[in-house]
Amino acid sequence: MATVFCDCGTAWLTQLMNATITVTTFFIGWGSGAGTAAKADTTLFTEAGSRQLAANSITAFNTRQWVATNTCGPSGPNSVTNAGLYHNNSGTLLIKGDFSTIALQNADRIEFTITLTST
Repeated sequence: MATVFCDCGTAWLTQLMNATITVTTFFIGWGSGAGTAAKADTTLFTEAGSRQLAANSITAFNTRQWVATNTCGPSGPNSVTNAGLYHNNSGTLLIKGDFSTIALQNADRIEFTITLTST
């Protein structure tokens, strides 16, 4: 299992700090499939369902956190193995994590919390 700040996330952060972009919305998506999250990833393994708008907050001077709840629809996903934070609904993958398979039934929900801490 791995969680990574993707290379695209690093480029996005640089643009944000240079004020060449502004971002006000973030979304969390989920996916299925096997693999290990890597810094070079630009997508989830197999993205499933729709991305959900994430509430975000600053929880400490060096920490930002995003939270969203994804709901399983009648056509899937049947299982979830990874999730990621995007800077908008169709935007760049910033943070990606993989985990052990979570089996889902219709209407099951998962609340994802993604935290970025700078050290």
